Amino acid sequence: AASDVYKRQIPLVLVGGIHGGYEWNTIILAYNMLDAIYAGELEIPSELTLYLIPTANPDGLYAVSQKVGRFDESELHEDTIPGRFNGNNVDLNRNWDCEWQPFAKWGETDVSGGPSPFSEQENRVLRDYILAIRPAAVVFLHSAANGVFASGCGELDPSSRGLAEVYGTASGYPVHDGFQHYEVTGDAGDWLASVENIPSISIELTNHQNRETARNLNGLRALMAHLAGTEAGSEQGGG
Repeated sequence: AASDVYKRQIPLVLVGGIHGGYEWNTIILAYNMLDAIYAGELEIPSELTLYLIPTANPDGLYAVSQKVGRFDESELHEDTIPGRFNGNNVDLNRNWDCEWQPFAKWGETDVSGGPSPFSEQENRVLRDYILAIRPAAVVFLHSAANGVFASGCGELDPSSRGLAEVYGTASGYPVHDGFQHYEVTGDAGDWLASVENIPSISIELTNHQNRETARNLNGLRALMAHLAGTEAGSEQGGG
């Protein structure tokens, strides 16, 4: 019966907190989205299954809050920078197998991409989970570059760009052709889009405090409606 559900419904994966406690507002945003579903404020189309992962870096969250699940802003340490990394001091969003480098960049700061691609257990688990689902799209929540960023390893993925436009139009974030503030290696969304042909977008909140829940609910609604409509259209037009 479970396999029938997978066949009938379009999977969509949403991931918060890959940068752990440093981008703690993305984790709270993910929980806010979950609460909106339970409260009936966010309706998931019947064609879709939404897989929501609030925290992809539990080490990083624990480092600045001593929590691995829900937390309050008041529980956070004043310095949240150590929460960007996992327990091995690896930046998890520099550890995927897309133009991977052992020494990566976070702005002007040197960070570890790990000893090899997917060296970190968190990423191997997330990778295998996503590949088992084979979603129509993956959305990563980040802060704080203010925009929707389409993915692509080396060159932009057109499908990801289309989804970024849908989300950006509904949410009011500017849409960008990839992250161009500085060179990023080993990015999760880039690997998914270009290596596994799974479209991916990254939502960058405007700062490291605000959750911006309302506008992201608008973006997620539009994205889900687009995916459901695209699937329905392909079924009707097939043959």
